[in-house]
Amino acid sequence: MIPEKTIESLVLETHGGEISLTLEIINLVKSFPGFTLGPIDLKLQDNTIMVLIGPTGSGKSTLLNLIVGLTKPDKGSIHINDVDITNTPIESRRIGYSFQNPSLFPHLNVYENIVFGIRKSIRDNKRSQINRLVESFGVSNLLDRDIYALSGGEMQKISLARMLVTKPKIMLMDEPLVHLDTKTRVQLRKDLRRILKEEGVLGIYVTHFEDDVYALADSVSVLEKGVIKKTDTLKTMLTFPNNQPMSTSSLSEFFQKDHNYLEGCVTDSTNGITTFKVGEHEFEILGDYPIDSIVGVLIKPEDIILAVDYVRTSARNIIKTKVAAIYASNIKTGILNIHLVINNISLVSRITQESKDHLKIIEGEYVYAIFKATAPHIVREEKKGYKIS
Repeated sequence: MIPEKTIESLVLETHGGEISLTLEIINLVKSFPGFTLGPIDLKLQDNTIMVLIGPTGSGKSTLLNLIVGLTKPDKGSIHINDVDITNTPIESRRIGYSFQNPSLFPHLNVYENIVFGIRKSIRDNKRSQINRLVESFGVSNLLDRDIYALSGGEMQKISLARMLVTKPKIMLMDEPLVHLDTKTRVQLRKDLRRILKEEGVLGIYVTHFEDDVYALADSVSVLEKGVIKKTDTLKTMLTFPNNQPMSTSSLSEFFQKDHNYLEGCVTDSTNGITTFKVGEHEFEILGDYPIDSIVGVLIKPEDIILAVDYVRTSARNIIKTKVAAIYASNIKTGILNIHLVINNISLVSRITQESKDHLKIIEGEYVYAIFKATAPHIVREEKKGYKIS
């Protein structure tokens, strides 16, 4: 039995006037024939969004099922704000759960689906909250529509809104965007992160898509063969360590790619060119983004040109960097990765062995990294204050 301190009250505890929430998993184990999940130890606080990645069959969905209460562990415990909820009924946990395929009621229209989890007697009191979520997801024009008349993206929006309107403090999402087309998925990722932050919801998001990680994560946890191999902030997971001769980031190890990720605060946006600042350095990208907003961009290593001397060029981004490591990207073709660092910025450029020899690029020396304003691909855009750790 849950103690006098109920789930309803514990999620409303305050420290210094601010709502605080902690989800802690301690020594959690669940065994099936031929597979064991755990022991799992994990701690998340406040409205962090953690993205959980790992190979198929590593236990990601099982972990979500244990947290929400669909599956009972063999060992260990789950706590919300130091209260053990391991044996608490699902309906008392205030945890939302979104699946790959949205489960909507076909006999109810959009509005009736959204408010299904709210008692009729208090729906009027929830009107402003309902309207806010409806507007946030951009579905205010669909409220009278039948479910069968919706697109896949619209159905997933309705499903997510229905979960969030019940005011969960934790939201579990098991690849909810996997079946959507690319354009819809890109937009819904932005909407989902923004809404979770605005609603103050702690989230765990399972995915196999690299772009989901960049667009959604504050932190990332890698689950393999039932065990968490690593958990850290997105920024740390993307860092290419200087002390590794074959420098790779934790994410590039998993996804087998070497994307460059830069995140900074917008300082200017004029005539379709936005300037954002990363540490002491400013970069320019195409597009109009609000000043003081946070943008995150991906840059392909092939799009970063190297020069040993400063050159005047049409490219709008030129930064002097130190060569931290040189290692083979593709041994058969002679393509090399040049790992560059400057202050807290870490980049990888990809060039041929011939170009490296011609420019006489060696480890420990400085080179100029150059890329056009058209090279970065925006994957994150949000208000200041949502910045990853």
